[in-house]
Amino acid sequence: MPPKLTRDVLLDEIQREYDKLLTLIDRVPKKDMATSSINSAGWSLKDALAHVADWAHRCADWCKAGLADDAPEPPSDGFKWNETRKLNEAIYNKRKKHSLPRVLRDFHAGHEALVELAQTMDERDLCDPKRFAWCGPSWSVAKHIRANTASHYRWASKHFRTWLASQKS
Repeated sequence: MPPKLTRDVLLDEIQREYDKLLTLIDRVPKKDMATSSINSAGWSLKDALAHVADWAHRCADWCKAGLADDAPEPPSDGFKWNETRKLNEAIYNKRKKHSLPRVLRDFHAGHEALVELAQTMDERDLCDPKRFAWCGPSWSVAKHIRANTASHYRWASKHFRTWLASQKS
């Protein structure tokens, strides 16, 4: 059984997966970040990082709105959770022309925003699945932060590892 998702468990997992992803990012020549194809939709490694960045900022906005007693409606205006494929396509179309330096800035800023929230939120606000209605019936803020940091970092890392392995052949 996995350990209970506490602040410390969350922060350790985020940092571990972030460090792994940074190591992989450093192994890819900058010239290949925007030209590598990682899926059937034609996304590049840069696009994968832009996707992760967008979701991190989106999650930070939900958290901040919830803490201000607003009622965010995740995942986005005009989209429901069962429409994430369409939302991801919209995110890709919005960010595909962004430069690598901008994507990297957004990626690191999104990471920092969610780490700061995880570090500073009241433990109950962070970990109680019944604390905020916007989280849904069984998810805590911590689970949303995990999904938009550590879990997304693992997803991106898989694409980076696959691309790097393809370059050895």
